[in-house]
Amino acid sequence: MCSFHRCGAGPMTSAADTNPIFAGSREPALSGLAGTFENWPGPVIEVMRDGSVAQTNDSGRALVAEILVGEDPPMRKMVSLAFDAGGSVSDRLEVVRDGQSSWYECVVLPLAVDRALVLVRDETYNLNVRQALFESRQRYRDLVVISSDFAWETDANGVFIFVSPHGAMGYSAEDLVGHHPIEFVIDTEVDRSELPYSTRAPVTNAQIWMRGGDGEEACLVASAVPVVDHEGVWRGARGLCRDVTEERVRDSALAQAKVREQVVAYIVNQMREQAKPAAMLEAAVAMLGRAESACAAVYRRTKSGAYELSATHDDWPTSLDVESVLPVSGDLAEPFRSEAVGHRTMASITHYRGVPNGAIVLARPDNMKPWSGDDEAMLAAVAGQLAIALRQIADQRELERLSSTDALTGLMNRRAFQASLDTAIARAHRTGTSGAIIYVDLDNFKAINDNYGHETGDAVLVEVAEILKSRSRTYDLVARIGGDEFVVWLDGVNFTVAKRRAGELAIEMAKLSHYSAEDLPQLGASVGIVEFDSAHDKDTAELVARADRAMYDVKTHNKKTGDVAIGAVPAEGNRTRSDDLVSVSDLSDSEEEVPS
Repeated sequence: MCSFHRCGAGPMTSAADTNPIFAGSREPALSGLAGTFENWPGPVIEVMRDGSVAQTNDSGRALVAEILVGEDPPMRKMVSLAFDAGGSVSDRLEVVRDGQSSWYECVVLPLAVDRALVLVRDETYNLNVRQALFESRQRYRDLVVISSDFAWETDANGVFIFVSPHGAMGYSAEDLVGHHPIEFVIDTEVDRSELPYSTRAPVTNAQIWMRGGDGEEACLVASAVPVVDHEGVWRGARGLCRDVTEERVRDSALAQAKVREQVVAYIVNQMREQAKPAAMLEAAVAMLGRAESACAAVYRRTKSGAYELSATHDDWPTSLDVESVLPVSGDLAEPFRSEAVGHRTMASITHYRGVPNGAIVLARPDNMKPWSGDDEAMLAAVAGQLAIALRQIADQRELERLSSTDALTGLMNRRAFQASLDTAIARAHRTGTSGAIIYVDLDNFKAINDNYGHETGDAVLVEVAEILKSRSRTYDLVARIGGDEFVVWLDGVNFTVAKRRAGELAIEMAKLSHYSAEDLPQLGASVGIVEFDSAHDKDTAELVARADRAMYDVKTHNKKTGDVAIGAVPAEGNRTRSDDLVSVSDLSDSEEEVPS
């Protein structure tokens, strides 16, 4: 854009004295005109009917050659038209200098039959300013129309009085004009004066969450300035809003993905560092619960298909029926939302190599925010790792079971029994409670193996184990500690009850005689009982050895083939006495009731 400067007015001069294009001389009649147009803000030229210039002021001298001289000069046509019309003629002329245009507003006034006065005003600056303003306005309008931003203006009441033609947030401009922005703000408790739409000072990049035309949340970043009138009175605000919902959603998704990565990485790290999978599971569930601001629980799936609670975080509602919040299909991999009494729950079945092996359940009070897609993504992200953890726990338990269990009978083996007995005896010492050990050894068992084979021998041992388990309580200890040797710890019973329990076992084991033929040594059993004395019995191994000796005393004195004999050693005794020996036949003939 070129800028032009307005020429100052000067005194009228005769062009004939200085330039050959001027003809004639000044006449007195025109002398008065010189004073009249001295202050004209631009060139003044006196022109003859034939197009020659009679006189001009200083400002006009530079224009004479451009508008009145040359081939078909533009001013000559105006002069001719003015003389022919007998009145004034005006027009805007363009003068091009070095490729730049200048514009002049020209008026031709006929003064006499052969003379006319040309008044010229330089309009180049004004035209350039108007053109620049028009272009600026057009540019602003185009930018607003094609951009994702929208322009707005509010009045003193904070109501929209203008919105860009394309509208915003799924609304048309007509939907917004006449409404207060607070109607669309999600947080309805926000102070209206804090909104950019009612600002009294310039605001930049203010974030506002509003409800769009489709009902979804929209995040806007607003910049605004106050609007004041000529007296400085505040009349509203105007500004621009940019919809950054996609950016915020993307940022939120990235943040949530990072949180999921951190949770999964923590779980993986715990799986590597924790020696005990159960402890790892507790740490993993706590991490998941904190990340989701929810109660969390992990269940393992038993062989029967039931779910057993393995680990929890926070105040887990134990009254929650896990079966009711899990998917109907146990094979469903996606998280499953449901409503329980007072809680919102979300659960996911865990799978190891395609087989369901547990479940993760999150719970929130029903007055808290509902579950979102991010919550589902979190649950799905950790499900695989927790499935591995559940499998590790199951494998560890199986190894522990195998290492502590007799493979044939399912009873504890010697090592597991000794460890469990140590714990039971220590507890008995602390509480001062009683107890007793029953030691069982089968008689003539070798004859069964030799004559009927080991398969029959195994069946005998399994049946003995079932008898011992059926006549024991869940907290008693039952073990197979040798080939045909079994031991039972009766927790919290006195000597009298222990003998009665042994009697029950003897009666049941006497029924094993059907495994033996008449011409072979009859299958029987020798049973030793030792009462525990918390004041003297400190060594559990010695206690078991005493029960073993009592059993062998019975075996030595038991001369009845095929019978079951019991020998009992009370706490104050060291050896089985002959009057302590009793056979199953004695028990059968006794009128004393054997308690169940």
